[in-house]
Amino acid sequence: MANTFNLDINNVAKLAAVLVGRDFNLAALISRDVEAEFMPGKGNKVRVPVPAAIPTRTRGVYDKTTALVADELSEQFIEVTLADHVYNLAVLSEGDLSLSMTDYGRQVLAPQTRAIAAKIEALTASAMSATPAEASIMYSAATPAKAFTAARRELRDNGVPGDAILRAAVGSSVYADLLDAPVGQGFDADGKVRGFEVVESTRLDPEDIVAFVPQAFTLVARAPMVPQGAAYGASIVTPVFSDDNSAQFAVRVVNDYDSNVAADRSLVGTFAAVQAMPLPVDNEDGSVTLLDHGGAVRISTGV
Repeated sequence: MANTFNLDINNVAKLAAVLVGRDFNLAALISRDVEAEFMPGKGNKVRVPVPAAIPTRTRGVYDKTTALVADELSEQFIEVTLADHVYNLAVLSEGDLSLSMTDYGRQVLAPQTRAIAAKIEALTASAMSATPAEASIMYSAATPAKAFTAARRELRDNGVPGDAILRAAVGSSVYADLLDAPVGQGFDADGKVRGFEVVESTRLDPEDIVAFVPQAFTLVARAPMVPQGAAYGASIVTPVFSDDNSAQFAVRVVNDYDSNVAADRSLVGTFAAVQAMPLPVDNEDGSVTLLDHGGAVRISTGV
């Protein structure tokens, strides 16, 4: 007897989004503030405005003759481009549907969405690894926390504010050093390292440290529109990283039937981009400097 699958496409799409989210690690650490700017009719590029700066002038408290100085507000923009459609298409034969499959979500959607998650994780790791290495920071496996102290100082010197969230993605060798380090030279009592939330990732070089603020990288994931000719299709956005509704991932699921080869097809995809973002630094003279890689410090501990 043929298996019957629940093809309520909205439930299918929701399941796909949740399954994708379970595979995230690095992608959950970076900013997604730009994502909402990508809307129908706006194209695949957006210009993110950088708040303008203006200097403060002074004059004597009894001065009645000096004219006030007027200054211009000049706004800059950072361009973010959404270029890649990340997708996979699974073809299901009549034998698959009638004889082999019992659970569409587990046997079809789970591997499809894991593949999408892996691709976006790879894009995130690639963006992080492209951060130029800071050769001036020395690293010792016996005292690994000192490198994080130096990275923290570098970020502050770049202009990262004191209330910024600090995160670090590290390779397996560095994480092992932190675990085995003497008291006070590895993880702090709160589970952080010198104020950094540390995550281990096997997608990074085992000896790499990337210390950053979330705004140093941006992730955009937007579900394509459902084709009007699709038999079943849905695009949804659902929370996947945590209970925080700002942590969302969008996917589209389309199911159709190809009568030429008598096969069902399951298409899962999203438009995705990960981009390094410059750090806006207010020079307090009316100008703002966009410092490339200013919000991230990469340390290659094997050098």
